[in-house]
Amino acid sequence: MRKLIVIIVILLTFLSTFSQFLKVGFLLGSPYAFWKGEKFGGIDYDILKKVVSDMDYQLEIYILPFTALKPEILNVLNLDIVAGGIHMTEERKKTFSFSIPYIQSGLAIVLRNGLQWNGDVEKITFAVKESATGQKVIQDWLKEGKKVKYKTFVSNEEILANLLTKKIDAAFFDYVNALYLSRIYGFSIYKDLIYKIDIGYVILNKSIEKEFDEKLKKILDTYVKQVITSYVGTWK
Repeated sequence: MRKLIVIIVILLTFLSTFSQFLKVGFLLGSPYAFWKGEKFGGIDYDILKKVVSDMDYQLEIYILPFTALKPEILNVLNLDIVAGGIHMTEERKKTFSFSIPYIQSGLAIVLRNGLQWNGDVEKITFAVKESATGQKVIQDWLKEGKKVKYKTFVSNEEILANLLTKKIDAAFFDYVNALYLSRIYGFSIYKDLIYKIDIGYVILNKSIEKEFDEKLKKILDTYVKQVITSYVGTWK
């Protein structure tokens, strides 16, 4: 009887240990979080799977559009973490708590195939993603009096389709994302970044913040670099 009780206790402890989940919302967008056929993956998925495992948790995945990066939406979903190549802008830092950054990226301009561009923003048509930082860049240019032509889209997938069919000339992409698209589709990247910026994870559950940062920091120079290189090749 005692042996049976011990076995049951051990079994319950085992199940309890491996039934802990962290709810992670992934903002769709390659190469950070995207579908590869029927399989979900990406830079952020691979990194978070490792970090969460090191914390003795498992991932509970929620797929979100980029427009979901708003407090009124995320608070309802009761998530622990949000990921998806999120730029740690000063404006976002006022709204969200971030992890330590795991890479420095920036905002790049990706040009459709065959386009030669001298940097004059009034000569081409841009694509912008709703609620993304590229939209703010366009708004700033308009305030400066520049006559910029642009179209607004909901997702990177829509923008990519329009770049490939040459319905738009250029689009704003995170620099790491731009490297990935260049590797896959042969797009060129304009030589100057709009800005450079850190990327991190939005931490909505304060109780895990310290441990999460500790686990992430331990793999920054090893596993994280390996993951990013596997998607975009050599990068700076």
